[in-house]
Amino acid sequence: MSGKLVVIFGSVLIFGILENLFPFFTYKQSLVNRMGANFGLGVLNAIATSLTTVWLSKWLQQQTSWPGLFHEMKPIWLVGILSILILDLYMYFWHRLMHAWPLAWRFHAVHHTEQAMNVSTAYRFHAIEVIVSYLPKLFLIWFLGIPIQALLIYELAFVSVIVFHHSNWALNYQCDRFLSYFIVTPNYHRVHHSQIVQETNSNYASILTIWDRIFQSFRHRDDPENIKLGLTTEAKELNLINLLSLPF
Repeated sequence: MSGKLVVIFGSVLIFGILENLFPFFTYKQSLVNRMGANFGLGVLNAIATSLTTVWLSKWLQQQTSWPGLFHEMKPIWLVGILSILILDLYMYFWHRLMHAWPLAWRFHAVHHTEQAMNVSTAYRFHAIEVIVSYLPKLFLIWFLGIPIQALLIYELAFVSVIVFHHSNWALNYQCDRFLSYFIVTPNYHRVHHSQIVQETNSNYASILTIWDRIFQSFRHRDDPENIKLGLTTEAKELNLINLLSLPF
């Protein structure tokens, strides 16, 4: 847990500095206005998910001595790679479901109301969406018997990459384009936050971009500087209370 906190704070600090030194879009809001509600949601979600995952993990362990499908699989490095790929694939399909199911979209839309993407946007999620996303994920970890080491590696990669690709860092275009063949980059993810519905419903990947290419949800923009972010239906700034009440 302490290692994850170090990675979270470290990634927010590093990419936060980079996005302010080399901004892609020019900010119109103050630092507090564009980050306050997002980090407020982040703290709330961290508390809620910690309590939920601890309780559910203990409950699953008490139900059976099931060791998991990967229990006797060798070599261990292959189990680790498969575990990381499966976890990332789960996140891809979960994200896609959030866009496809109208009820789920009501909660996920909280994330897409952001009009000035920055490092804090990585934490702009409704608490109910975050908690519910952990339920099938925990079952998957239990059913497969995913090793704790693989889970830790994935979680550390996840929390750092989502801060990276939500940042307003003006990464060199060629570098961004090259990296996007492997992992989600700022320009790659900016397309997903576009106001154009066809672009919003694309580029669902969290870490590895291969899933979008395999399942034909990849979309590229040669002019990311012209992307308009956010939702046209929610053009106003929203505080923490507004964001929590938005789905209802």
